[in-house]
Amino acid sequence: MKSNIILAFILLTAQLLTAQIGGENTYEFLNLSPDARITALGGTNISIYDHDLNTQLANPASLNRKMNGQAAFSTVVYPGGINFGNVSYGRRFKVPGVFGFGLQYIAYGRFKETDEAANVIGNFSAGEMAVYAGYAYQFGKLFSVGANGKFIYSQLGQFSSVGMATDLAFTVNDTAHLVTASIVAKNIGGQLKPYTKGNREPLPFDLQAGLSFGFKGVPFRIHTTFHNLYRWDIRYNNPADQTNQNLFADSSESKKKYIGDKLMRHVILGVEFNIKGIVRLAVAYNHLRQQELKLATRRGVPGLSFGLGMRVRQFDFSYGFQPMAQGQVMNHFTITIYTQGFVKRKAVPKETSPSSM
Repeated sequence: MKSNIILAFILLTAQLLTAQIGGENTYEFLNLSPDARITALGGTNISIYDHDLNTQLANPASLNRKMNGQAAFSTVVYPGGINFGNVSYGRRFKVPGVFGFGLQYIAYGRFKETDEAANVIGNFSAGEMAVYAGYAYQFGKLFSVGANGKFIYSQLGQFSSVGMATDLAFTVNDTAHLVTASIVAKNIGGQLKPYTKGNREPLPFDLQAGLSFGFKGVPFRIHTTFHNLYRWDIRYNNPADQTNQNLFADSSESKKKYIGDKLMRHVILGVEFNIKGIVRLAVAYNHLRQQELKLATRRGVPGLSFGLGMRVRQFDFSYGFQPMAQGQVMNHFTITIYTQGFVKRKAVPKETSPSSM
């Protein structure tokens, strides 16, 4: 018999990697950053609209014709040896719009199987995956809408679950003024088969908004992302927070409201430098991650993230770096291949002019 404590730990592992407001939903791996570039911009970003296919999972409305024929591979190893990855492919067909397909997975590794007395009786593994397909349609010069459909499978020891979810997105991309704005509703759906009969758990729904803008002649872009917009207070209720530790203080004094902290936990700020379309540098600050992963004895910088990207011919390499708690770090690697660059187009013969005949 597997230990319930160990299984509970597995269910919460991916959730705790992002914030301690986790634990409310299942399939929390769906909220993890799909690629190194988004990791560098704070872990969540829906205001990128360019050639990067990896933005599909963050914002399906970002799919566009520049992504046709792209194949992308992304992997990250979290502290504890948990491996997360994403594989995707973008394609245009003989219909309006652009399609994207992919596989998102997470492997938690192997664990010891114990009985009620903590005797080791074997080993078991755990992992989750989501197969997804997306579509985006652009109308006019500014607007695009998109959606992802996901089939989810989870295996945690002897327990398994199947679910389905969808993302809906709307984007305004004003290239003349270098402004992009998006709104995305993520992970709308539910469990088709719960881990245990009669115990259906909610999916990690989120409502997000994003805004990015640049300046003509300046090689950087500012990104602002707002998440968990459907609820106000996502602050961890820490009993250690006391407004007054004076024994003679008035006990009727109202508790501190933490308005600024509650507001900033919804916000991620980032800056990305793009040098001639070849080199990208990024830095971001995620206040929620900083507050949830900091230690009382050692603050550290878990809210900061950094990234580097480079385009070399038909290849695009991205690296995202994120400090975690207790001196741990997260390294995210992504490679995107522009497969159309390997196909040589046939030369079109020049027409012979009448004068040359």
